[in-house]
Amino acid sequence: MPRPAPSPPRAALLPYRPRRRRRSRRLGGRLARLGLLLASGLLLVLLLAEPDRRAHRGFVPKPPPPVERTIPPPLAELPLPAQAVETVSASAALEAAAASEPAEEATTAPPEESRVRLSAPLVPPPEPTTPHAVPHAGEPAPATLEPRPAPPLAVPAPGERGPENVRPIPVAFPGPLVRPPVGRAGALAIVLDDLGPSGPATRRAIALPGPLTLAFLPYAELTGPLAREARAAGHEVFVHLPMEPVGNEDPGPMALLAGLPDEELRRRLLWAIGRVPGATGVNNHMGSRLTADVRAMALVVRELDRLGLPFVDSMTTGASVAASLALESGLPTTARDVFLDNDPAPAAIRARLEQAERLARRSGSALAIGHPYPATLQVLADWLPRARERGLRLVTATSLIELRGCRGELATRGGCLLRASGEPDAGERLPGCLGEGC
Repeated sequence: MPRPAPSPPRAALLPYRPRRRRRSRRLGGRLARLGLLLASGLLLVLLLAEPDRRAHRGFVPKPPPPVERTIPPPLAELPLPAQAVETVSASAALEAAAASEPAEEATTAPPEESRVRLSAPLVPPPEPTTPHAVPHAGEPAPATLEPRPAPPLAVPAPGERGPENVRPIPVAFPGPLVRPPVGRAGALAIVLDDLGPSGPATRRAIALPGPLTLAFLPYAELTGPLAREARAAGHEVFVHLPMEPVGNEDPGPMALLAGLPDEELRRRLLWAIGRVPGATGVNNHMGSRLTADVRAMALVVRELDRLGLPFVDSMTTGASVAASLALESGLPTTARDVFLDNDPAPAAIRARLEQAERLARRSGSALAIGHPYPATLQVLADWLPRARERGLRLVTATSLIELRGCRGELATRGGCLLRASGEPDAGERLPGCLGEGC
């Protein structure tokens, strides 16, 4: 049997395969280069076609500021600040004006406040560290003038009436405003006179629930600090102005007397007002003779109107012309309705308080005057809280003037209730009345 021919070797069967691989590689490289070229061209087209984003957002770069180089002048050529220029003493200003102005104009010198203007507080200047120290710009220069200390106030002794006791007039504090009463809730103002000479009695009056109107005698040594305590406690402060009475009673030092000339009356009035700090009004101490004197009371009313201080007529006499003169001039004023402690017995004081409450409920307002007697202070300490529980409103004297319309033009137009209309029937009882007199 013949033997088969041997098969050709495997390498001889695939002689074309290496050529195919080389061709495919060349083709792939060409395609890659073509794709890269196309991508580069597309990217270039996109970059050329896309607008500038920063220009689209409105971004405009700012040029850098120019740098200027300056050489500072010497220290001697530096100008002084305005504060240092204004603190020139009066003598230096006068010398400079005399040197620069003609001789005929030097005789009419401007007033002191127009020649010297201080822009720094009057304090002693600090010690300079160098003999030629120049203040920096923006720093106030130290003042060269020192304030003059005020002369001490001398408290007058009884009987001493010299001009050295006159004090400056304080600024009057306006009284609080109160709305008119509604229904049966009347408004009652209680004035306590003769405060100041007795410290313990005055402090008991200050401790009472209020608001009350506390009238201080100007000649008492403790009047100043006690008046400040009264204001701090929420009470109103009045000047209890000493005036000449009918008879031999002594109204106290620096009292207003009917026989004094106008200038002396004015001086004593200003002294008394200056002795009571924070006073918002005035009422008379005694004064049954002076309040009936038209000349003296016209002067008092004019001065109080100039100072803006209301006046409450204590009505120590039925012949008083004080309230009528005040109404004619437009000065805020009112008059007393009830005296609480002419009879110092506790039962009599309670009865007068009930009378004042009835007047307040009947006419809308009432004003009662008392004194710092032990019985009066004790009765008020017990009665005032119960009156509040019954709906009675406690007001100050200046608030009562507002309620009654006895202020400014209303008083001259007949719209003023100077006093309560009158005492109601004795059989009228108060709602929820407690104690005696009900």
